Amino acid sequence: MAGAELIGREELAEIQELFSREKVNLYRYGGGNYKAREFEEKFAAWMGVKYAHAVSSGTAAIHCALAGAGIAPGDEVITTAWTFIAPIEAISALGAVPVPVELDETYHLDPLEVEKAITPETKAVVAIPMWASPKMDEISAICRKHNLILIEDAAQALGASYKGRKLGTIGSVASFSFDAGKTLHTGEGGIIVTNDKEIYDRAAEFSDHGHMHLPGLPRGKDPRRSKGLNLRLSEVTAAIGLAQLAKIDMILSKSRENKQKIKDGIRHLQNITLRPFSDEAGSQGDTLIFRVRDREAALQLEAHLLEHGFGTKILPEALDWHFAGVWGHLLGEYDRYRDADLETLWPKTGTMLRSSICLNIPVLIDEPTIEKLVQAIISGAEKIG
Repeated sequence: MAGAELIGREELAEIQELFSREKVNLYRYGGGNYKAREFEEKFAAWMGVKYAHAVSSGTAAIHCALAGAGIAPGDEVITTAWTFIAPIEAISALGAVPVPVELDETYHLDPLEVEKAITPETKAVVAIPMWASPKMDEISAICRKHNLILIEDAAQALGASYKGRKLGTIGSVASFSFDAGKTLHTGEGGIIVTNDKEIYDRAAEFSDHGHMHLPGLPRGKDPRRSKGLNLRLSEVTAAIGLAQLAKIDMILSKSRENKQKIKDGIRHLQNITLRPFSDEAGSQGDTLIFRVRDREAALQLEAHLLEHGFGTKILPEALDWHFAGVWGHLLGEYDRYRDADLETLWPKTGTMLRSSICLNIPVLIDEPTIEKLVQAIISGAEKIG
């Protein structure tokens, strides 16, 4: 699972360096703190943006990104019907209205569906790259045409790019996650990036009860202009982040290499359709997606892989946490969804997801295990016919 596989001496050394100082303060805004600022500066430099602000989780990051962009009660926010539930929760928590739309063939926002969903109340589009890029040219053009804010929740796609531009640098603001399944792992943690100073300031304020962090003013004397929450990152988490960030280029390179070997080993199979891309060269390497005949075949193949020691990732095993069609507990709060059969609102997406297999590609997978996985997929494909 990418960075989570590589927690070790380097992370411990960063923590020990932090604790070696006198008067250790683990509080983000405590006197003499420095790890969080150093992590943010290095992350911003690696991304090629002006500003980065680290927070307590990926969910906190998209929450702060939305708040920083000015999403308010009643605003409609268009996003994808396939995502982890966190961005939908964050939109809802701000009093805004989530508007999921169907996927296109790349498993991302369908630009045609985005345009169809726009109303006078639409404020933003949240593009969620699932280990690869949506059709960002088309989505960006739609946002410009309708004066909408483009937000990238790139939690699953740190290090991926679109036509040479890193995902997270195309919209007005982006969020990333550092939990156990992400490119970098800090236990919990997340970060927002932007080139917009106003969005950066408002996101940082939202993460810290509204504190405006004005230079020269002591904490407690600084003013506030809007409400916020406690979504702060600790110095210990930032220390781990620094060690992980130093490994990112190796993580990305090795995972892409491993993924390519597996794809090359199964691309000849006639009853498996490998996921198409808008920019495959820029895609992340730690996840492989392919589609089979139908839901029954996907479940059968999943069971076969499990018998051979290989689990799936999200599809099919965790679909309920990643598909709007089953989120009645959340979407049922809104008039537009209350009496609807959610499954019927996104039929294409539901069919795609239920007939797909999603595989985790470890960084540390060795050649014999790659070959074993390839053979398990081949024999599974033979079984489903």
